[in-house]
Amino acid sequence: MAPNSSNQNSPEKAKEDTQAPAERDQQAELMACLRLLLGEFSHYGPPRLRTDGDIVIPLDNVLKQNRAAYRGLANAFSEMMSSDVKPRRSQTWVD
Repeated sequence: MAPNSSNQNSPEKAKEDTQAPAERDQQAELMACLRLLLGEFSHYGPPRLRTDGDIVIPLDNVLKQNRAAYRGLANAFSEMMSSDVKPRRSQTWVD
């Protein structure tokens, strides 16, 4: 049985070896396509490939700061409105 198991492993290993270069080619093609696509959108920076394989497309820093400022302003108004004094309602019922 040992020879059969080694024969089964060798075709699988060859299959894995042939897939590895194809993945690298797909990755390069995807990055090239993303660069072309993002060239039309000025609010985003060039895509970067992280070491774990994730692709990061950064948003422009000025837009990030503006969004954070608006979010802070909205949170401040929300807190202010939630802490407003509400009219007291009577705790007793009159029949």
